[in-house]
Amino acid sequence: MENTITSKRKAYCAVEKAALIAAYKASGLSKKEWCQENAIGLSTLQRWLQHEKSRTSRNRYKTGFLSSRLRQNDQPASKYKSANAKLP
Repeated sequence: MENTITSKRKAYCAVEKAALIAAYKASGLSKKEWCQENAIGLSTLQRWLQHEKSRTSRNRYKTGFLSSRLRQNDQPASKYKSANAKLP
């Protein structure tokens, strides 16, 4: 049996992926056409686009937390003796 060398999959860093996605969007080509011209699997491009879409939609609805830094004279809540103490 003869050993055959298969081509290794190209690993793209985040910067390369972002540049390729931008190039696809600017090309005006269909996904299939662009992938054929750029030797990238259609499923790879679709996965990148889906990941980008989910990442941007997560960021859009991200509420985050307000800053909880204390001013110099403020005391953290744990310093109050009673659990029912009113915070300033």
